[in-house]
Parts: sequence; structure tokens; C-alpha cells
Amino acid sequence: HNLNPTVPSPPAPAPAPAFGDPSKPRRNALKENERPPITLSNLCPIDKYYAATDKVMNQFKAHLANGELDDAYITGRRFALFSTVSLPRHDYYTSPKAELVRLRLKNQKDAQWVTRGLERIVEVMDKQEVEKQKIEVERIRKQKEEEEMRRLEWEESMRQRLAGAVLEPSVPGLGKYDSEDSASLDMASKLQKLNALFPKDDHVVEEDEVAIPSAPPSAPTLLDYEQSQPLPPPVAPPLAGEQQVMALLNSMSATQQLKSHGGTPLFPDPPNYSDLFLDTLHTPSAPAVSAAELAELAELEHLPSPISHKPKPAPRTPFRVLQRHYETEMQSLHNSKHIEIMKLGTFQGRLSASDPRFDSTNGCAVISPLVVATHIYPQHMHRLNHQKFSTSAISNYGISNSDINEIIDKRCPPMLQTVRSKLGLNKHALIIPSDVHDYLVDEHILPQDKFVGVCGGDILDKDHINELVTMLVNGNEESNNKSKSCRKQKVGAALFFREHVISILKIPLGNGVCYYDLIDSLPCSTAEGMASRTRCKDLASFEALLRWYASSKFSESHCDFIDDNEWNDGMCDFDPRTFQGFVWGETAQ
Repeated sequence: HNLNPTVPSPPAPAPAPAFGDPSKPRRNALKENERPPITLSNLCPIDKYYAATDKVMNQFKAHLANGELDDAYITGRRFALFSTVSLPRHDYYTSPKAELVRLRLKNQKDAQWVTRGLERIVEVMDKQEVEKQKIEVERIRKQKEEEEMRRLEWEESMRQRLAGAVLEPSVPGLGKYDSEDSASLDMASKLQKLNALFPKDDHVVEEDEVAIPSAPPSAPTLLDYEQSQPLPPPVAPPLAGEQQVMALLNSMSATQQLKSHGGTPLFPDPPNYSDLFLDTLHTPSAPAVSAAELAELAELEHLPSPISHKPKPAPRTPFRVLQRHYETEMQSLHNSKHIEIMKLGTFQGRLSASDPRFDSTNGCAVISPLVVATHIYPQHMHRLNHQKFSTSAISNYGISNSDINEIIDKRCPPMLQTVRSKLGLNKHALIIPSDVHDYLVDEHILPQDKFVGVCGGDILDKDHINELVTMLVNGNEESNNKSKSCRKQKVGAALFFREHVISILKIPLGNGVCYYDLIDSLPCSTAEGMASRTRCKDLASFEALLRWYASSKFSESHCDFIDDNEWNDGMCDFDPRTFQGFVWGETAQ
């Protein structure tokens, strides 16, 4: 026989939780309002986006240094998603330009460091959540122990009280009944002894006192109730109307003096407006106001108010309402012939399938400045293309439609391929307008001395877009006011907005009259699927056209963004309202 008793083995420890499981609910809550990776504008320089990632990186490091794990987790994920999803979609991401290569490699290294940091944050979060669970389990255990202890103490106390009520010492003079059980006592005596266990509110019953009521107690009388209630404090006699106002002013003055000396006034500060408003919601009806109280209020109106309320900003009109208004305005001007839409003979990318050598897909950044250059400097453009030129070839309405068709189908594609190859971009990549302008200036296609200026900002802001309109009207950027009459000077602009570039031409007709044409190389439904030339016969119509054109380019998500966010210059590279305008003009005549 084995005399050694079997020792039970200790229970196996619980398996360690998987990586990330303890903190998963916490991280899911942090990611609840996370937005998907944003789409970048290919016509915005990618180095600006790299600069934005550096700012987010610095925020991430600052949160880590301060031990703010939740904020660091959110910021780190934002950086990682932007660097690994949004940036690689930019057409300039793989550019062989030395500076862009350096920025790309730095960003990739930063993204790896942030990813490792996020993993470390998850580890620390797991430990914190496990520790929180242990603390909570221990708190619940102690709470149950305390509740059980109190229950046992209460039961023991009740047992002792009941035992003291039943097992009392013998009463002298009862003889043989001294040793009998308590059951021999009459029912009234038992009830009396049990009642003695509980404290009385107004009368303490002595231990040996026995008082058996002979009749049930009667209901309390009105006199008994009045005697049991405390008397109210005395009321001061009412003051006269003038004395009442003076007393109120003196009390307010005393209150202000106490506050200025650091003391506590007798009366509290008046409640704020929101508290008063909430109180009125609980009041069924307003009490009647006496003539004396009205006089007091009239006097108080002349006192300085201790509370100042800032005026609320006027509510903004929902952008979808503005969209419908601009659409109606545009349709009205078109019906009245103030705006005319003309169909061109081609559109960008039309020859991509039939003749890839003349593929102008995504070539708007080249097409637009070429249209402007031919408009303001037709002789120079024809010489560059080895074409015969005569003054009769100049149209009274600026560049001809046939010249625009030729730019889209013939002149743009070779330049497009050259610029893309020089920048190391793919076949259909969009090109940043400034890169195209540099190339056109270097090739003497767009003379630098014809450049008027550049402007940009929020295309829905009247002040921002007015800078572009003023340069078109005046032909320079020195004046801030638009001329009442049109100068006899041809001006053109390349307007970059929402991943597309269009041309705007000012056509002087004489006698202070001008037309304003908007040339869009994309196919248009109102132009039977071809590129379009929209002509405005006065300045007001042109400004209405710009409002409609801008509003028509916003998606549903853009409308929500515009309604929820005011314009911020620091976030212009991520705002759908951002535009840029590059203006050229001929020498004033």
C-alpha cells in the first residue's frame, strides 16, 4: 500500500491571450470614426503631400513622448494609411526626379518606423487592458466579500436580539411559573417584549416598564399637528418701491465689493442664459408680473450686464441648394442667348485607339496653355509650326475652332509624350501645370513676358475668384478693381480645378465690349459628346458660368465636406474647392 497521500496538481495556468485581443474593443472604438484614405490630386505637387506627412509624423512622436497612446494610435494609423495607400496613387510617386526619389525613400522609412511603433502601442494597450481586468475582478471579489460579511453580521445580530427577547430571567412571585417556557406567557406580554427590541422615535421605553394599551390610539388632531411643526421665520415688512430699488442696488454693490476683495457674496451669481432657458422648459406657465416688478425690471435694464453673449454666426446655405440655384441661373442665361455653347470637332483622347501617336488622353495641362498661347500670340504659334500666316487668318473672335481641334489632335500629343518622358511619368499620367509651363517657356512656346500672374484659393469664395476675373478684365494684376469697360487687350488663363485644366479667353470686340470663352477639351453632353466652347457675351454671364461650372464638378461627398468645413488655407491641398489660375495677356493697345 502506498502510504503517501496523492497531492493534487495545481490547475494549469490560463493560456495567454492572442496578440491584440485584450485591447481589440478599445482600438475598434478608436477606429469607429476613421475615414478611408483620401484621394490625392495628381495636379497638386506631390512634395506638398510629403510635407503634410512630416507634420503628421511629428504629431505621432509628440503623442508617444507624452504617453498618449490613444492619440498616438489614431495619428499613426492616419500616417500609415496615407503613406501606403494614398501617396502611391499619385502619378508623380515613381518619378525619377532626384528630389522626389529622396522624399519617397524617406517616407517609406518613416512608414516602417510608424508601423513598428503601432505594434508596440498595441502590446502596451494589451497589458493595460489585462491589468484593468485584474483590478476589476479583484474589486468585484472584495465587494462580494464585504456584502457577505455584512449579511452574516446582520443575521448574528438578529439572532442575538431574538434570543434576548425570548430567554429572559424569572419574574419573582410567579412560583412554579419561573422555570416554565416562554410559551406560557400571554400573547400581549410576548408582543410587548418583541416591540421593546426596536427603538422608539419620541419615547424611550425602560427595560422593566410594561404598558399595555387598553384601547387603540386615536388619529392625531389638527392641534397636535400644528404643535409638532416648527414656526416659520418672521417676515420683514415690505419696502416702498423706491426703497426696494435702492436696497437691490446696494446689495449688488456690496456683492461686487466682496468679489473685488476676494470675499464670497451672500447672493450667488445670476445663472447663465442656457440655465434660464432650460428652467423655462420645466415651467408650465409664466407667473403674473406686478407693476412694481415691472418697474424693477425697467431700472435693471440700465445696469451693466455681467454676462456677454457673442452673436451666433449666420447659418450657411446648404451647398446642394446653391447647386440647384446655379443650374437654374445657367439655364436661364442660355435660354436668353447670353451664354452660347458651341460644339468642337474633337476631344482629348479621341485618337488613342486609332493612332496612339496622337493620343492626347489626360493632356489638358498641355492643351489649355497651348490654346491660350495661340489666342494671344497667333503669329508666333504659326511660325513655330512652320505654317504660313496672314493677318486675314486672325479671327475677330480670337482663336478659331479649327486651331483648337488641331491643338487637341496634332500639336498636344508629341509635347505630352516629351514632358511625361522627361518627368518619368507613365503613359496617361496627369502633369502638374507648373511643370508644363516651365517646359513651354523653355521651348519659347509661351513667352515669359506675356505672363500676367497667378492666383488661387477657394473657387466658391467671391474674393478669391474675383482675383482671377480682375486679371482677365484688366490684363494685369496691379489693380484690385475690375474695369467698367473692357480693355482692347486679348487675355487668356489656364484654370486648374478638380483634376482638370480648362482655358478661359477674353475676346475684345471694341467699344468696351468683350466676350469670354471657356474651352473644355473633355467630351460634353451638351456638345453632342465633343469638346465644347462656351461663350459669355458679358461679364455678369461669365461670372455666372464660373459659379455653375465649379458647382457642377462636386460629388455628393464633396457637398457634405463643403457643408461641414469652412475654408482653411492650411488645408488647401486636401480641399475639393481649391483652384489655381495662370493668366497671360498681350501688350495693351
